[in-house]
Amino acid sequence: MFMVAYGGQSQAASVPDNAEPTVLQLSMGEVVGLTLRNNLNVQTTYLSRVLEKFGIEQAEAKFEPNVNIDGTVNLETIERNKRMRGDAQKASSTTKEAGAKATVDQKVPTGATLTFTWDNTYKDNSDGSLSYNSASGSVDRSNSKSGGHTSSWGIDLTQPLLKGGGIDYNMASVRLARIQEQRNILNLRDTLSALINEGVNYFFTFVQAKENLAIQEQALGRSKRLLETNRLKMTLGRMSQSDVIQAEADEASQELSLEQTRNSYDDARRNLLNFLNLDPNIVIEPVKEDYPIITPDLDACMVVAVKNNQSYLDKVFAVTEAETRFMMTENERMWDLSLKSGYGEAYSNDNPGYNHTDTEFKAGIELSAPINLWGADYLDRKQVLLQAVADKRRAKIDLEKAETDLQTTVANTVRNVNMRLKFISLAKRNTELKALQLQNENTKLMTGRSTNFQVVTYQDQLVQAQQDEVASSIAYLQSLLELDQLLGTTMDTWKIEFKQNDAALEKELNDEVRPLIWTWW
Repeated sequence: MFMVAYGGQSQAASVPDNAEPTVLQLSMGEVVGLTLRNNLNVQTTYLSRVLEKFGIEQAEAKFEPNVNIDGTVNLETIERNKRMRGDAQKASSTTKEAGAKATVDQKVPTGATLTFTWDNTYKDNSDGSLSYNSASGSVDRSNSKSGGHTSSWGIDLTQPLLKGGGIDYNMASVRLARIQEQRNILNLRDTLSALINEGVNYFFTFVQAKENLAIQEQALGRSKRLLETNRLKMTLGRMSQSDVIQAEADEASQELSLEQTRNSYDDARRNLLNFLNLDPNIVIEPVKEDYPIITPDLDACMVVAVKNNQSYLDKVFAVTEAETRFMMTENERMWDLSLKSGYGEAYSNDNPGYNHTDTEFKAGIELSAPINLWGADYLDRKQVLLQAVADKRRAKIDLEKAETDLQTTVANTVRNVNMRLKFISLAKRNTELKALQLQNENTKLMTGRSTNFQVVTYQDQLVQAQQDEVASSIAYLQSLLELDQLLGTTMDTWKIEFKQNDAALEKELNDEVRPLIWTWW
C-alpha cells in the first residue's frame, strides 16, 4: 500500500543453458517473482502448510460419520490318530467361521452420539470319527455337523444433558481449530512476505555494491589524474619528489579500496543468486528504475496494521481462545448426566430347525456425580478452574499491551521512513558540496595555493559522500519494506495473489499416501 511502485514485471528472466557467463537483466519485480518460484524455503513452507490444512480438516470432520468395517475368516482342520493293542481310532474336525461387522458413529453438535452396529457371524463345524476293534473286527463310523449364523443390528443414542452437552461446548474444539487455521494463514503470509523482503534486500545490497564499485573506479581515476599532474609539475620543477609521493600513496590506497569493493560486489552477486537458486556464474545487470517518493500517513497505517498485523491479531485470537477454554472448563466441572436410549434386533439359527428373532428397546438416564469436598481431587479441580480464569484475564491484558506496542511500533516505523526520506535530500546536497569543494581545491592546487594532502582529503570526503548518498537511498527503500512487513501489505504492494495452499503439492502428497491406507487392496 505504501511501498514504492517498482518498474518491471514479477516474472523470471530467461537464462540460456550454456557454459558462457550469462548476463541477467534483473529488476526488483523479477527478484520477487524468482523468490516465490525458486527459493527452497518457499517450498518447505508450503509443505508445512499441507499438514496444517490437514489439521483443520480433522477438526471439521468431528461431526461427520465414522464408518468402520471389520471382517474375519477362520478355517481350521484337526485330525487325531490313536492306536492301542491292535485297536485304532481316527478323528477329524473341520471348523469354518466367518464374520462381518459394520459400525457407524455419528457425533451431533449438541453432544449426542448416535451409534449403529450391524454384526453377522457364520459358523460350520463338521466332526467325524472312525474306530476299529481288533477283538470283534468291527468298524464304527460317526459324523456330526453343527453351525449356523447370527445377525444382529442395533442403534444407540446417548445425549449428555450437563457435562459434555450443548452446542457451545461441542463446537468449541472446531472454533479453536479455525482460530489456529487463521493463525497458520497469517503465518504463511508473513513468512512469504519476509522471504520477498529478504530477496529484495539481497538485491539492494547488490545494487549498492555495484554503485560503490563505480564510485571507487571514479576515485581511482581522479587519483591517477592527480598523480599525472604532480609528475608533470615535478618535471617542470614546480613540485618536489616528496609531494609526488603523497599522490602515489593515494593511488595505491584507492587501488586497494577498489579491490576490496570488487570483492564485496562479487559476494553480493553470489549471495543474491544463491538466494534465488540460480547459477552462481550468472552476471547480473540491475534494471534502472524510478522510485516515487512515498510519505506514509500514521493514522492510515494504524488502521491497516490493526487489520493485518500478525502479532496483534495473535493476541486478539488469544482472547477468544481463553474465553472458549474457560467455557469448556466450566462445562467439565458439571455432573455427568446423560439420556440413553437404543433399539436392536438379533436373528439366530444356531440350532438345527430352530430359528429365533429377539428385539430389544432400552431407555434410561445415567448420572455420575462426584462430590470432592476436600483433598487432592478437590484442589486439582480448583487448580484447573483457576488456571482458566487467570488465562482469560492474562489474554485481555496481553491484548491491551499489544495494542499499545503496535501503536508505538507503527509510529516509529513511519517516522523512520520520513526521516530516511529527508536523509536522501541531505545526502545529495552533501555530495554536491563535496564535489564543488574538491573542484575548487583542484583549481587552487593548479595555482599553487593548495597541497596534495588537502586535495586527497577532499577526494576521500567526496567518495564517502557519494557512498552515503547511495546508502541513504537504499535505507529509505528498506524502511518501506519494513513498514510493509509491519502492516501485512507486502503481498498487496507487489500485486501478488496470496495462495493459501499449494493444490498441486497437496494432491501429490495425498496420492503418495493413499496406497498406504488401502493396505489390503
